[in-house]
Amino acid sequence: MREFEMHRPKVSAYQKMQAGMPLLVFLSYVICSTHLIQAQAVFPLPGWFKNNIGRPAADEKSKMVSDYLNSLNKDGKLSLTEADVIRLVLENNLDVVVERYDPRLAFFDIERAYTLFDPKLQFTLSAGRSTTPLPTNFLTGVNSLTDLQHMANFTFSQLFQTGTQYQIEFDNARQSSNNLRNLVNPLISSSLRATITQPLLKNFGLLPNTRFIRISRNNRDISEHLFAQKIIDMINLVQNLYWDLVFAREDIKVKQRSLDLATKTNEDNKRQVEIGTLAPIEVVKSESEIANRKEDLIVAEFTLKQMEDQMKKLITSLGDPAQITSSIEPLDPTLSPSALKDFDLAQAVSYAIEARPEIKQARKQIENGEIDIQYFRNQLLPRADLSVSYGTAALAGPSKVFAPDGTLLPGPVSGLEDNLHTLFRRDFPTYNAQITVEIPIKNRSGQADYARASIAKRQAERNLKALEQRIALEVRNAHTQLEMNRARIEATQKARELAEKNLDAEQKKFQLGTSTIRFVLEEQRNLAVAQSNELRALVDFTKSKNDLEKAMGKTLEAHSIRIEDAIAGKIEPSKQTLTTPAAGGN
Repeated sequence: MREFEMHRPKVSAYQKMQAGMPLLVFLSYVICSTHLIQAQAVFPLPGWFKNNIGRPAADEKSKMVSDYLNSLNKDGKLSLTEADVIRLVLENNLDVVVERYDPRLAFFDIERAYTLFDPKLQFTLSAGRSTTPLPTNFLTGVNSLTDLQHMANFTFSQLFQTGTQYQIEFDNARQSSNNLRNLVNPLISSSLRATITQPLLKNFGLLPNTRFIRISRNNRDISEHLFAQKIIDMINLVQNLYWDLVFAREDIKVKQRSLDLATKTNEDNKRQVEIGTLAPIEVVKSESEIANRKEDLIVAEFTLKQMEDQMKKLITSLGDPAQITSSIEPLDPTLSPSALKDFDLAQAVSYAIEARPEIKQARKQIENGEIDIQYFRNQLLPRADLSVSYGTAALAGPSKVFAPDGTLLPGPVSGLEDNLHTLFRRDFPTYNAQITVEIPIKNRSGQADYARASIAKRQAERNLKALEQRIALEVRNAHTQLEMNRARIEATQKARELAEKNLDAEQKKFQLGTSTIRFVLEEQRNLAVAQSNELRALVDFTKSKNDLEKAMGKTLEAHSIRIEDAIAGKIEPSKQTLTTPAAGGN
């Protein structure tokens, strides 16, 4: 034993470190590369638990009534422009708040899609003891064999987006027994192996391996476009309600003037009855008309109250919108009838086919279909995987040697340090290269998936064509509605002017005794109807402009709203721009 130890080569600590340096450099490179690729801390480095286990923060507003809304509430009146109600809806409306979560959820689907490429560390620690009875002690020198085993195995692996996969295995074992014939007892063994596998056909390259990532990104975009579509609908809803409020407030004034006129007529009738120039039955007719007009005024006032409650529901997140007791006072005037006269309809249709959120959603669906086709086309290929590996192994432990007379004598003693030195010095290297080919005979599943993906994409393309046709019709219908309401304004203005002249003429005839009070009251009602019709035409023209913006998909741009701000719920006040294509103008 001493002679053996005298002939053992003396290895310095520097030589041991130098022997294991190449493998340590490789391991460091893998870990650092993984860190750069994943852009997060690697287990068990600091920050790994925060990135992987920490609960993501969620931004929530604690205020139920925004500061901006409070700033608009003065002297018991909530003075609002159309831009104000749009901003308040996007900031506070509960339906918008709910829809705002969908794009955020879609972002985490992208994060989940990267899970396939996350590095994985696996380790197994085990200890065991076994006792086995033996029929003879010739081989072991004992009647029952007792083994004590300890294992510590580590595996680090990762799949890259190119399909390349590497795996590093570091296995360690310690085995001892009561076998008297064992030459090394206890036996310490270690092995270290690095394996790289690269698909050559099926699953080769970025295309098949990043399918779910690319689809998840498209789905996130689809989610944003769907959110944009919903907030456009919400903006259009609140715009229509805003202008209905404008009409309701002005219509109450019309009905109040009509009631005042009927009351004045009734007072005049009473005086004429007193002096005997008018029959008492005429007073009954005027009083009946006063009652009818009071009913109209009451209905209009309560309708306005309901509209205000509906508006408060849309612009706040209060459980009971009636907690805002202020009345709503719209500030914006109606759109001028001369606006949008040079509107370019053909350009508007082309713009809508590019800008509508539904179109963008449909095109992303087609992109997803193309990704599926490319993926399933790749899955039709045979599997051919090239694998190369390099490893090294080592043994250590107290040994025994045979004496000249055949007996076992204590031999050289080596421990864990010697075992690791031999391992990292690569005294016993192992090389291996192999290629595995798998050819499906029919591959019915792959062919069915490919055919299904192809048909689904064609279906999505046809759906896009139908959607473009429908959007073009919506734009043309919205423009037709705009022009119709423009024409209505002129017609209702003329009707109101004529109603004023008819009323004036009927009153003069009544004073001369050539007409009755019934015809005077009838002309008063006709004038009130004409005034309401003119006001309705002006409001409908303004609403049709908003409907045209919606049909073109330009609502957000017209109000300088960025979809990112809408998702964040932070809308900055900005000037509204009228929607007209490049060739159009007011």
